[in-house]
Amino acid sequence: MTGTTAPSSAAILDAEIPMRDGTVLRANVYLPSPLPTGGVPALLTRTAYGKDSPMSGAYPPLATRGYAVIMEDKRGRYASDGEYTLLRDDADGVHKDGFDTVEWIADQPWSNGEVAVFGLSYLGATAIGAAISQPPHLKAGIVLQPSTDEYTDRTFTDGVLFLQNVIDWAALPFVAPSIIEKLPAAEQAAVQAELEEFLALGDARYSILPLIDTPYFRRLEMVWGGPLAHRENEAYFADNRVGGAEAAAVRVPLLHVGSWFDFFTRNSVRQFELVSGLSRAGADQRLVMGPWAHASLAVGSVAGVEFPGSAIDENAMVAAWADRWLGDAPSGAADWPRAIIYVLGANRWRAEPAWPIPGTQTRSLALRVDGSASFDPDEERGVRTFRDDPAAPYGASPAVAGPRDVAVDLGGDNVAFYTTERCSEPYEITGWPRAVLHASTTGTDADWLVELHVVGADHSSRLVNEGITRSRYRHGRTAPRAVEPGVVEELAVHLRPISIVIQPGERLRVVVAGGKFPAYERNPGAFVDLNTATEADFVVSERTIVSGPGLSRIELPIVPAGAGGEWIDNPWPA
Repeated sequence: MTGTTAPSSAAILDAEIPMRDGTVLRANVYLPSPLPTGGVPALLTRTAYGKDSPMSGAYPPLATRGYAVIMEDKRGRYASDGEYTLLRDDADGVHKDGFDTVEWIADQPWSNGEVAVFGLSYLGATAIGAAISQPPHLKAGIVLQPSTDEYTDRTFTDGVLFLQNVIDWAALPFVAPSIIEKLPAAEQAAVQAELEEFLALGDARYSILPLIDTPYFRRLEMVWGGPLAHRENEAYFADNRVGGAEAAAVRVPLLHVGSWFDFFTRNSVRQFELVSGLSRAGADQRLVMGPWAHASLAVGSVAGVEFPGSAIDENAMVAAWADRWLGDAPSGAADWPRAIIYVLGANRWRAEPAWPIPGTQTRSLALRVDGSASFDPDEERGVRTFRDDPAAPYGASPAVAGPRDVAVDLGGDNVAFYTTERCSEPYEITGWPRAVLHASTTGTDADWLVELHVVGADHSSRLVNEGITRSRYRHGRTAPRAVEPGVVEELAVHLRPISIVIQPGERLRVVVAGGKFPAYERNPGAFVDLNTATEADFVVSERTIVSGPGLSRIELPIVPAGAGGEWIDNPWPA
């Protein structure tokens, strides 16, 4: 619709939208002015953070591009009635609030009957939730950095509590008040006081044990108590996931937008892959991956590292996708590349005809007993060890904090690392890396963290990727088992997808540790109840990594020179 941009917009505030169970949700509706005869297509976003908040101020200007823009408070949040449930109510088997809202929009006199959903983070979860529910008048969607899949990629990362993320989110000044106000009136003052005392602890707030008795959070069943109690029960999280059945249910073109330094990098790529492969609209899915931090698409740097030409205009991207599917003459997405990715290291955008990139080869980087890493097979069998003490854990920043130099964190005895020679020719890693460790612990449980670093000529060690796994889940998350001390077992660690070129003179480093705190919860090192464990349960363990032919390694998706797509300029420069 950008060719018919309207000069201004008008607003309908607190429009009442009835749901199928009679609950009334409220939304602000922003319309092009003057309104064309026959109505206009609509862009819907459903927010848990307040339709009137400053966070929502970026989206109403989309009305000047010729769209109706609807900003709706989710059920039980701010102006909307009903009971709030975290990351639910879009397609949870009981409520279908996204469906009902789309159909309400289509029936309004200012609507032409065509609707697209869009949103970032929590709003991205509501967008894909609405698409899964299949409202007849939904024509497209833009899903940005979606906070879906609590079980594996939000509250937990492959079974390990993403501690810092959960605590920081639920204590945010634009989240906590609206949670507290939904509690019984008699409890609100006490909960608010407990939150203030909790925040006053500073970084010590992450160290409180037992987890289940964490101040403020112990009062939040949907954020804390419920997820912790069901950490091994996938069914509990079924209403916030995009698995095979959900992906197959999508019937509309979606633009999946993620970033290499986001909390939800894995969600963005995996959901694109699943919907592409399983949905009847699979051919119309597209992927965009940039070098941004969370909710920072218009920022061209992360952790002080500049990424030239990376900042984008989010509204321009949303409108560009909507222009292809809504309005008088949708053009389709056939002219859009399958994936648009920002390649780290090369620091350029590239258009790809397919994802994974055609020609990608999986190559094993052997973790050698001498502390080196090499693509040549390791013929020498041996071991390296490190010490894990839950009371003195490895504490480098997480990958979501950006490519920070964490060399200072590698000087202790609580990590083992392996470093390649400086490369003479550039090589590209694009796709999903995976670590395979042959390892043992002297404890009865263990976490295994694997990081990828780029080592510069200045000896900086910049963290660019990581993954974590837990030994008790080596036979499946729903079948936890104690570890037999000293017994070597094979463990797979799934890292985040990435696209990066290792340049001449740089080295690749693999770091293995027994977890990372406070980013992730501490594993006591013992097969005990993780929710009620205290410092009294901590066990200092010796970790052993076995090297040798076909043993501990990192499997890297390598794109051969010339196999990548076409270098392009920023499609939507900020």
